[in-house]
Amino acid sequence: MLQEAYVLLKNQYDECLKIVSDNPFCVGFTKEKWRHSMQVAGAGNYLVRHIEWLKTRPAVFIELVKTAVLLHDVCRFAEIVHLYRGDKGYDHGEAGGELLKNMLPYNDIRIWLPIKHHGHMIEDLYNDPAYKSITNEALRDEVEKICFIIRDADKIANLHMLANEDDIRYLFLGDKKENEGYVPEAAKQEALSGVLVKREYRVNRAASAVTYLSWFADTNYQAAIDFCEKLNVPEKLYTLVASYCLDKDFVAAYTGVIRNMLKNKAYLH
Repeated sequence: MLQEAYVLLKNQYDECLKIVSDNPFCVGFTKEKWRHSMQVAGAGNYLVRHIEWLKTRPAVFIELVKTAVLLHDVCRFAEIVHLYRGDKGYDHGEAGGELLKNMLPYNDIRIWLPIKHHGHMIEDLYNDPAYKSITNEALRDEVEKICFIIRDADKIANLHMLANEDDIRYLFLGDKKENEGYVPEAAKQEALSGVLVKREYRVNRAASAVTYLSWFADTNYQAAIDFCEKLNVPEKLYTLVASYCLDKDFVAAYTGVIRNMLKNKAYLH
C-alpha cells in the first residue's frame, strides 16, 4: 500500500507542475510541498518507531499509519492549481479525505478521515458525522490516534523548517514588515494561557511567529516533543519570536509558558 501511495502522490505532484509551469511562485511552492510531504513522512517514521502503543501492532497496521501520513497532503497540489487559477476556497484536507474515501485501498476510515481533518481544529474531527457514527470504540480510538500522528508529524516538520530555513520562512511568516513588533492583545492572552493561538491573529511576522510557537499546545505525543528538542527547535523558535516581537516582556513571559509546557505537560506515549 505504501509504495502505491507514493506513486499516487508523485502523480499529483507531476500534474501540478505541468499546469503551473509558467508561474515561478507556484512552481516553487509546488516543489516545496513535495519536499514537505517527504519531510512529514520522515517525521512520521520517527513517531511510529517511538510511540509506545504502536510497538505491539502488526506490520500491516504500521503500513496503514505510514500511508496515512504520506498522503496527508495528497490534494495540496490540486489546491495549488486552484490558487494558480485564482480560487482560494479549496480545502486540501477536506478534498484529500473525500478523494481517498472513494479510492481503494485508501478508503479505510483510519486513513481518509484523519487526513480530512489534519489541518483543522481537532473539534472538527470529533464533530464529523463519520467519526460520531463509529460504534466500535477501538476503531474510534485508532482514528483519533492516527489523526494525532499525522497532525504531529505535519507540525514538527513545519516547525523544523521554520526554525532552520530562513530562505523559505516567508511561506509561513509572509513579508509584512509594517508594525513588525505588534502582537494583538487577544493573541497575547491566548498565548499566555497556553492554548493554540488562532490563525486570524497573523497580521504580521511577529504575530505569525507567536501562532506557530503555540503549536506546541496542540502537539499530542511526547515523541514529537522529543523530536523537536533533539534538533533544538524550541530554542530556535524562541529566538525567532524575539527577533520579530518588540514587546520583550511578553516574549519572556511566553517563552516561560512554552518551556513549562514542554517540561510538564502530560503528552501521549
